[in-house]
Amino acid sequence: MEQLVGKVNINGYSTSKQKEEEKEKMSNNQELLIKDAIFVRHEGSLVKVKFTDILWLKADGNYTTLVCRKGVFSIRNILKNFESELPSKDFMRIHKSYVVRIDEIESISSKEVDVSGDLVPVGRTYYHALINGIQKLGLSGE
Repeated sequence: MEQLVGKVNINGYSTSKQKEEEKEKMSNNQELLIKDAIFVRHEGSLVKVKFTDILWLKADGNYTTLVCRKGVFSIRNILKNFESELPSKDFMRIHKSYVVRIDEIESISSKEVDVSGDLVPVGRTYYHALINGIQKLGLSGE
């Protein structure tokens, strides 16, 4: 009969949680072959989407809508997971449900942002970070 002691049982086998942590460390240490894109499943195939082609993302429960130059993809993954994979210098969360590509922003109002012709809502808590992070000329006050 096995008896658990800490994270290793008497027979020397790791607990399942420890095995999962080791697998995750090994997968994180693997060098990615393609660093400037992600692959998304679309109609039974994996489609490469370059980070530069992504315009904005929208959370919808357990799904994320990816709006790109080539089209729109609905992926079963939460926005937070996408946000962690995207280069933070190029993308910014502007709403609890939206992330946009910063260099595609064409105009900003207190309620929405124009991203390549699409109007994307801006959350109150994210608006000031967005405004403080851009260069402004000719403003006499807000």
